[in-house]
This record gives sequence, structure tokens and C-alpha cells, in this order.
Amino acid sequence: MPPPATSWEQLADMYDGFIFDQFGVMHNGAAALEDAPALVERLAAAGKKLGILSNSSKRKEWTLRELPKLGFSADAFVAAAVTTSGEEAWLALGAHWRGKACVWLSKKDGDGVTDYLEGTGVGLASVETADFLLCCGTNVIRDGEGVVSVACEVTGDVAPYAALFSRALERGLPMLCANPDFVSPPKPGKATTYQPGHLAAHYEGLGGTVVYYGKPHAQHFEACVAGLGLPRHRVAHVGDSMHHDVAGALGASVAVIFVAGGIEHEALGITPGELPAPEALRRLGEEHGGAHPTHTVALARWDARVMSDTHL
Repeated sequence: MPPPATSWEQLADMYDGFIFDQFGVMHNGAAALEDAPALVERLAAAGKKLGILSNSSKRKEWTLRELPKLGFSADAFVAAAVTTSGEEAWLALGAHWRGKACVWLSKKDGDGVTDYLEGTGVGLASVETADFLLCCGTNVIRDGEGVVSVACEVTGDVAPYAALFSRALERGLPMLCANPDFVSPPKPGKATTYQPGHLAAHYEGLGGTVVYYGKPHAQHFEACVAGLGLPRHRVAHVGDSMHHDVAGALGASVAVIFVAGGIEHEALGITPGELPAPEALRRLGEEHGGAHPTHTVALARWDARVMSDTHL
């Protein structure tokens, strides 16, 4: 059995491909995290195949367009191994819901949002005639008759959806969730925001049926591995969510490099840049159904310290 990895240099020797999460690993939604672009560049220069698997409700083209703005070269990634939960949901809309109509819970108009339904053959309708609910955001309700702004993204308050959800449940409408994340790490100077998974979990708790796209569901990890064209055991996923990244990757039999300095750092009792105590890491993993990462790194940075599961 090989010795446990203690550096990114050793991790690079162990795997031929790496699938990166975005928010909390590569960037914070506004700017690249310190030295993350250099890590990506170094791995790509070493001949490693890189992909992206993100719980973003926007499509993969938006992700690739945004990379240069955040300090990353899109050319460092294998396009076939880049996907988002929004991309997977968009594909499902065209394949299974063409000619149908939905009530669309979305973000505000903007790049990657306004044109999302184009090409799917799906229209908008009131809850009285819609075939399903589509959840891509938490601050706008669109039903073909109007656009209603709500404050759920900031407050987490689901009360504005009460009447809509009640009628949707009466009619047995399923919800398609294009981003399973419950919250998103705050951008600099801003607060944590509530994401579509928050609404979906509430709808499910009321008795509704929800179809989720993205992490932690195994098929999305498998799609990225296939896009890299590598054997599964030669690929590692790099992510910072114990639920979506660690449990998800392990459920797909993919090794996982857990970035402790991301969204879970407070739960681990550390500041970004530190490695957690083994007991804190073990306890957090048990809270998520025994999700114990293959490796834990302080940050997605070449010189960041690494702790492998043999330390637990």
C-alpha cells in the first residue's frame, strides 16, 4: 500500500485527472481564491486532465465564459468533462418535458438566466395549468402571467411560496431542482445566500416530489469521469462540501480531495488555510452518513498541506 499523500505534488502523482468544484474551491463567485489558478495551471501543464462539476443552475457555456474573468484559462479544462447541475437539468427539459409548461422559480434576469429555457421546448404557465415546477433560483417567480420578486435568496423565508406550493401539491406537480445546494458561501462583503436546494427541500418536506440534478447524485460524477476519458480509479474530485462533494464522490466510487478551508471551515473549527483536527473531520463526516474524504487539503493551493484518510 502506498504511503499517504502529504502534498499536492504527491496527489498529482497519484491521479491522472481532477474534477473541480467551483465555489469555495476555485473562486468565491467574484474572484479567484488565492493561488487556485496557479494550481490549475500547474496540473494542466503536468498533463493532467481537468474537469469541472458545479452545482450552478446556469449552463456549462456560462461557466466556461466566466473562467477567464476569474483568472482561469478555459483551455486548462476538458470541455467534455465540464458540466453544471443547470446543464443537466436543461438537457432533461429538452429530452423529457418538451411541449410542456412550468412555473419557473429563478434568479433575476441576466447572463445565463434570461435565455435558459431557449431550446428546451418548455414554456411558462400558471400553477393552474403548469405541468411541473422548475427551481433554478430563489428570488423570482415566473408563471407566464407575470414576474414576482421575493426575498428568499437573502432571508431564506419560504412564506412567499406558500400559496404556490399548496396548489402545486394539490395538483401533484413535481419539482425539478437545477441546483441542489442549500446555501452558497458569501461573496466578499456579502452574506450567505439561500439556493434552490433550500426551496426543494421545503417542497419535499411538504410532501412534494423533487427531481434533483447535480451533486451529490452519482450520475453527474460519472458523466465527468467519462468526459475525461480516464479509468475511475485514476480520477479525484476536489470539493469543499461534505454533503455534495465528499458524500457524492464516494457514492460514485470516485476518490475525493476535501478542501477544508471552504464552506465547512466553521463547522471544523478552523480558519481557511489550516488543516482540521482529525477528530473534528471524523465527526463532521459521521454527521454526513460516514462521508470520510480520501484526502483532506487546507486549500486548493499547490503548497497547501494535505492529510490522507489514513490519519483518521
